[in-house]
Amino acid sequence: MNLNVQDIVKAVDGICLSSQNLEMGSVHSVHTDSRQIAEGGLYIPLRGDTFDGHTFISTVFDKGAIATLTEEQTTRDDRLYTIYVKDTKVALLRLANYYRKLFQIPIIGVTGSVGKTSTKEIIASILSAKFNVHKTEGNFNNEIGLPLTLLKIQKEHEVAVIEMGMNHFGEIHTLSLTASPQIAVITNIGTSHIEHLGSREGILKAKLEILDGLDKNGLLIMSGDNDLLSQVGETTFKTIKYGLSEQYPYYAKNITSNINSTSADIYTPKDVYTITIAALGEHMIYNTLAAIVIAEHLGLTKNEILSGIASYTPTKMRMHIKIYDNGITIMDDTYNASPDSMCAAIKVLQDYPAKARRVAVLGDMLEMGEYASTLHQEVGKFASQGQIDVLCAVGPLAKQIYEGARQNGSSQKNLYYATQEEFLKNMKKILHSGDTVLFKASRGMHFEQMVEAVGKVNCDE
Repeated sequence: MNLNVQDIVKAVDGICLSSQNLEMGSVHSVHTDSRQIAEGGLYIPLRGDTFDGHTFISTVFDKGAIATLTEEQTTRDDRLYTIYVKDTKVALLRLANYYRKLFQIPIIGVTGSVGKTSTKEIIASILSAKFNVHKTEGNFNNEIGLPLTLLKIQKEHEVAVIEMGMNHFGEIHTLSLTASPQIAVITNIGTSHIEHLGSREGILKAKLEILDGLDKNGLLIMSGDNDLLSQVGETTFKTIKYGLSEQYPYYAKNITSNINSTSADIYTPKDVYTITIAALGEHMIYNTLAAIVIAEHLGLTKNEILSGIASYTPTKMRMHIKIYDNGITIMDDTYNASPDSMCAAIKVLQDYPAKARRVAVLGDMLEMGEYASTLHQEVGKFASQGQIDVLCAVGPLAKQIYEGARQNGSSQKNLYYATQEEFLKNMKKILHSGDTVLFKASRGMHFEQMVEAVGKVNCDE
């Protein structure tokens, strides 16, 4: 990055409070965390309910910053270029959009109720076979993370894959206008954040806000097998749908689960791909379908696409397989959870070639609001319908998972523990050597702690 301070002032619609010559200032990075300031950095102090980044303006010059934004009409450090704006968060978005438009590269926006990160990762993996790809790191997919991601685009990058998350109306609208993508992907419409959006139809409306910033000649890619996305009618954009049916131009057949991978045949208007991806679950085939649509659209060859799929590695805590010395195989899918991703994970466990029993340890799904009881019960009912031997529900909300499974009259063993501590006390009695165990709950439940504990226990045979 090499942005002139004068250009930054214009981009954020700000007023420089400093006396320094604006043309002499050059910014090389942008930060909202004062602890991460780099040489030549611009500091953007944000305000929240319990913090105020303005407090740290006086510390950033000594860490290498040359400029700061501020919502205060006075300077805290005369050594800094100090730029006054009404709202630093809005200014961050404006600066990111200005900077993004300096690069004539394809921007791919990815949203959906579940599968955003996995889809972003497989898209980036495939495209990396031909291009230098910039992508969202971690969960930097909100109104702070997304602009910071855009501001890290470098001149050597040839394409960017940007994840867009939300939990309220208007957020995807803002993110899409900021990123101005040429390609938009909507993976599915489920029940994540239904507490704030009221219904799945509300979630669909919120996700379709990605079209608000899509280039007028842009491409919209959606799963045709999702009940609500399949009903999306004509838009002003070229639209491609994918699924597991030949009615779509991009579809998959012959899906099979392996020990730590999933295989399928992918059919496109141009070719047929026999693939094996190092990830578990039918949902990963959906994600790969979306990625292949993009890859063909951007001109990758068959060999490049297959090479990109082969190089894909799943991210931590997302259906990550661990085999412990005590003979237990762990499916670590503890990153987050919603009813849709819960059911997808349960299906992966059901289809997995387990040596012995299949055990599902499921916890609370957060942000379900008034729908929490019903949605947890539905997960329990779903779990009771497949080839699962033991279901352990852990957490106050998860009691409804237990109730849903128990009331459905399945032959599986159903157990409930109010806390992780109770589960851990009984774990040696519950788990046997040779079991395959799925752990899944919302991130706030910290189920990764139980995953680590399993490996330290001498379980009964």
